[in-house]
Amino acid sequence: MRVSFTIMTTLPPGRDGLPLLGETLDFAKNPFGFIEKRLAANGGRVFRSNVLGRKTAVIAGADAAGRFIDSSTVMREGSMPPHVQELFGGRSLPLLDGEVHAARKLEVLKAFSREALASYLPVIEKTTKDYFADWAKAGEIGWVDELKKLSIEIICAAIIGMPRGDEMDQLRRDYIILLNGFAALPINLPGTRYRKALQARDRILDAMRRAVRQRRAAPANDGLSRILASGAVSDEEAALELHHIVIAGFIIWAELAAIVRQLTLHPDVRERLAKEVQSSDSYSALPYLMQVINEVKRVCPIVPVVFGKTKEPMALDGVTIPAGWMLLFALMPSHGTHSVYTNPERFDPDRFSPERAEDKRHEHAFVPQGAGPVTGHRCPGLDLATFMMAVFTAVLLRGYTWELPPQNFDLDWSKTPPEMKDGLRARVSASSRA
Repeated sequence: MRVSFTIMTTLPPGRDGLPLLGETLDFAKNPFGFIEKRLAANGGRVFRSNVLGRKTAVIAGADAAGRFIDSSTVMREGSMPPHVQELFGGRSLPLLDGEVHAARKLEVLKAFSREALASYLPVIEKTTKDYFADWAKAGEIGWVDELKKLSIEIICAAIIGMPRGDEMDQLRRDYIILLNGFAALPINLPGTRYRKALQARDRILDAMRRAVRQRRAAPANDGLSRILASGAVSDEEAALELHHIVIAGFIIWAELAAIVRQLTLHPDVRERLAKEVQSSDSYSALPYLMQVINEVKRVCPIVPVVFGKTKEPMALDGVTIPAGWMLLFALMPSHGTHSVYTNPERFDPDRFSPERAEDKRHEHAFVPQGAGPVTGHRCPGLDLATFMMAVFTAVLLRGYTWELPPQNFDLDWSKTPPEMKDGLRARVSASSRA
């Protein structure tokens, strides 16, 4: 006689939402708030949902970060809903696994080596100083829009070798449209946010393909030339990776805006940091600057989740996430856990000091651009982002003062990244130190 056994597993707490739609509408409206409320309601680091037509588990926390980068359980290929993957244009690093991912990442990292970053520093400094000089003459500015221009100009100059001009301006406009499409409902009809995002993607990829052809013919000292040098990456692969890199570099504008906001809110931090940046021209000799940058990265919302897919059942916190589910690792809640950070709701750069080192309490306590080694799925531009933030902050405090008139500083959570509703209106003035 044959006896069969059924092993019962406990699914994560949560709900499926509406038929077909699931909880997609709530997620799209404010993914950060959706995740925060669901985690709080379900009392842990994991909950289930139905988002974008897929069975979904959302996980958060340092332990969950370690599980998320375990390639024996979690894969990236096929992890994104098709409409999200469409906005990336194809199979770039966030959607690759195994040897294919390792080989591609090796080539992309050549654009972010120590030598490469050192060669970008003069471009970053000159561009940032030029923008500050212009802002000081402009009267009131909308700093969010200006920071978008600054970020894309730096990333395009350093990585693509693209000069300031009409092509760069069009690229910036297209990336704004494309990023708004990530949180849009996947309705590909004329006039919808998603259709506009797809059209922007096509224009972006055309620009990237032109850049690749130009650098194949005439290599230069930019990141793209470094990626192409070995010949291991095809033209189309290079264009897709450029697209991914520019997305990651462009959204740093939100962290630059967060620097301004936090230094305005915390004059004690601003005064201490201003004294330090006057003491040395070497960024490596400015430890408090690095602490402030890390604290801004910890508290600044950029993207709500990183996409994965379970290829084996995953046990976590006494529940089991079935194989084949979309797995979303939530970044912001992972940096707000009381078990790792003391008073995580406070802006406190000293938590990153050698004496406290709260980010060292767990291997994956601080993962603003992904967990694990840089050869894995961590963002390759981690150090470039830090350079951009360090230069911006040093130029600001060494030579300028600023005033933020009364305005609405609340964030529009439907945008990626969320942005201040009144655009961070500001008046920038050259100080006596400029």
